[in-house]
Amino acid sequence: MSILRRRDKQPQPEGLERGERVLASAALADGGVLAVTTYRLVVDGEQPERCPWHLVDGGGWRPERDEIWASFVDGREPGSWVLPDPGPVTDAFRERVQASVVLTEHVGVDRRDKARVVLRKDLATGALSVQTIYSEGADPDRPELKEQVDDALARLAEHVGLER
Repeated sequence: MSILRRRDKQPQPEGLERGERVLASAALADGGVLAVTTYRLVVDGEQPERCPWHLVDGGGWRPERDEIWASFVDGREPGSWVLPDPGPVTDAFRERVQASVVLTEHVGVDRRDKARVVLRKDLATGALSVQTIYSEGADPDRPELKEQVDDALARLAEHVGLER
């Protein structure tokens, strides 16, 4: 018998892109698979999802529910998936979201009217994009907030040499 034990093979999702690798994966309670890949969050199951990391706003692990959740910046509904044995998925998830964040600036007029201006990188192509995420209840048309967002956009673009 070998001293080294062979690790169980990670479950693999369907339809990966050319060059995309699975960094961590786990079986879902519904029988599907959730995979953290080099380029995206991939879920094959009852709540399927395929989302590039630069469009994942945030997320995390809820240990009391054995659940990983994600929110998105492109208007899609937040998702959550039950993982009875998450293994390294939770750490890989956090690392991939953070890997897509280049710079962030928080701006705000008061407690209600706030926003995050985030420069993100598409991990598949390397392309940079700017996202503005307003706090719940914020008025994006408020002149003072709009001015602060525009100033933050200019600063972030200047940091990385993006033309506006």
